[in-house]
Amino acid sequence: MRRYYLHKRNNGIFYAELVNPETGLKLTAKSTGTKSRDEALLKIAEWLKSGIPTGRIRKPRTLEAAAGIESILRAMRKTDLDADDALRIVRELKDRGLIDIAAVKSGKGTVSFVRFLEEFWDYEASPYIREKLAHGHSIGKRHCYESMSRFRRYWEPAFINKSLNSITRQDLKEFSLSLADNGLAPASINKIMTVGTTCLSWAFREGLIAADPTIGLVNFSGESKKRGVLTPLEAQALFASKWKDKRAYAASLLACTTGMRTGEVLALKQEDIGERALNVRHSYSAYDGLKSPKNGEARRVPLLPEVRGKLLELARDNPYGPEGFIFYGSLTDKPIDSSVLLDGLQDALAGIGIDAKERGIVFHSWRHYYAARMADRMTADQVSRVTGHKSRAVYDAYADHIIAENLEEVGRVGAEVFGNILKFRDVV
Repeated sequence: MRRYYLHKRNNGIFYAELVNPETGLKLTAKSTGTKSRDEALLKIAEWLKSGIPTGRIRKPRTLEAAAGIESILRAMRKTDLDADDALRIVRELKDRGLIDIAAVKSGKGTVSFVRFLEEFWDYEASPYIREKLAHGHSIGKRHCYESMSRFRRYWEPAFINKSLNSITRQDLKEFSLSLADNGLAPASINKIMTVGTTCLSWAFREGLIAADPTIGLVNFSGESKKRGVLTPLEAQALFASKWKDKRAYAASLLACTTGMRTGEVLALKQEDIGERALNVRHSYSAYDGLKSPKNGEARRVPLLPEVRGKLLELARDNPYGPEGFIFYGSLTDKPIDSSVLLDGLQDALAGIGIDAKERGIVFHSWRHYYAARMADRMTADQVSRVTGHKSRAVYDAYADHIIAENLEEVGRVGAEVFGNILKFRDVV
């Protein structure tokens, strides 16, 4: 078998066609760069011995390797490729580190990025959310609503003319920097970025785009604005003051002495009230209605007798009967709006000379207050069993064996810690 063919073109330069030793097919003609036949033969001999210069950097490659590339290119030219085929080829090149990102001109990835992102956070229509729920993961309507709001405000104006498969890491980097230039806090920027990066990573895993442009992006760091927390003396003065709404008063008292979340407080019904403990089985959201508590786990929390009395008093006043919510509102099937609890707290704080907004105090601040006060007297693991914070996995194995003892201990300590604020006066 001949190893090469040599011929001269009209410009007088000799070109060589090397032969694939396995198939006998000629490779693409390659210029020897000379008009001398003898020099051309020497150049061919050098190629056969040391390798054929290829690519922009003229890297020597063996005849076999060069023939392999020729075979791949020849097959691509002759094969009827579609968008999915192109995507597979691009992903293979990406996996081998040969390209960064490429956009396929047809196929699913060519859809509008803004329209794709809009559907992605539509709770009723999103395939991503349907998949999460099918696998037992928790994702609430409120989370989707907040993500959609961030999409409308920040992502849609910036990416209105981009397709899904055209988004690059540089696009995302420049977008995040523009958010920082607008003075947004690091935590806010990270939340905004998650709206799009979650979508893009999912699209890559589903094979809709050739590469994941979110890889290598760096989160913004910096101190988030901390929630304010009252001192024990301030809390004592607060609960000794006049409140305009007894539901807001009882809700703050409950959260202060149990560390319960706002949604967990709103979801309480009379059937959840035990002799010495509350069964925290649900949380309430205006978007989702009744749902499982955060982390999907029901729990029991110690209930101080004085606080239990206030809850039962509200239950007796409930116009919807024993089946209604303890913190009842104007509708039978819904508790009071969470804003009433916050407004009541802020009004009471103003009455004792504390500006809630200036101090950063919100209803959730009671959860921090409870954890801080109890952590002074008990271990973090003991407290987390009651608050519902996720603790170390090793405790999960024997949680059922320590819960009764833990409840009793936390309840005893709680009675001591919160004794000074359990001095009630009537509220309007």
